[in-house]
Amino acid sequence: MSSISRAFVVASITFGASVVGMLLQGIVAADALTASKASIGAMAGLVSLLLALVLGLLVFTAFSVFTSQQSQAFSLAPIIAEIDLALEQYGAEAVGGRAGLRAALKRSRLRFFGDAKQGPRPFTFEETKATFAGMGGYFDSLRPQTELNKNQLATARDLARKFQDTQMQMARQLASPFPPYVITVVICWAAALFLGNGLAAAPNVISVLAHLAGSLAVGSAIFLILELSSPYTGLIRMSPDGLDRILALLGEVDEDTGKIRSAAAE
Repeated sequence: MSSISRAFVVASITFGASVVGMLLQGIVAADALTASKASIGAMAGLVSLLLALVLGLLVFTAFSVFTSQQSQAFSLAPIIAEIDLALEQYGAEAVGGRAGLRAALKRSRLRFFGDAKQGPRPFTFEETKATFAGMGGYFDSLRPQTELNKNQLATARDLARKFQDTQMQMARQLASPFPPYVITVVICWAAALFLGNGLAAAPNVISVLAHLAGSLAVGSAIFLILELSSPYTGLIRMSPDGLDRILALLGEVDEDTGKIRSAAAE
């Protein structure tokens, strides 16, 4: 179910709760309802406060997930450039590493942008071990001849580890942005609030329209939470254009010369 569909479901639940509250006014005795309005108002105020605090916190948290993913993705560009530069300066022996860097970027694009419905796939424990083992094995296979080559190799190794760590952190952050059932509890609070307000409100057109506007506001907040916490899917999502430009600039590495054949020029 898409974020828009879920938002409309939440709006329907909350608005339906307010309508039920108004309908209950015709069932409950008028004296009992009048005597209980103070209690209903107090409980509605309490739930309203809780809902405002938690709903606002969830929107802020989802926005933080989005901006964090965006800033981490932006931080990868200079890391990639430094790795490629260090391997290029190292010489022809590092051609395989430059080709591996481009292949790793292609896998990253597929992982984060390849599935528009499910979103990024998390790194498994086995995949993490294989990645670090392969990366360590490659750098260990190089034999630097000069002090400059040793420094270039050390720089490339450290940055490659940072590149992988950043990607894994990004994937872990998206795996569970919120504790389980938090949004469900918030929706229950919203339904209880609208039910209480429906019991206390005058059953007229103005009250119905006011409750409809409020339910749409709650639904739009849920929409923002769902969309911002999934920055690679849905309507509000990050664009892969930046990653595509990096791949185009890196191009293909010619294994004979160690030079780049720019994909943008092909």
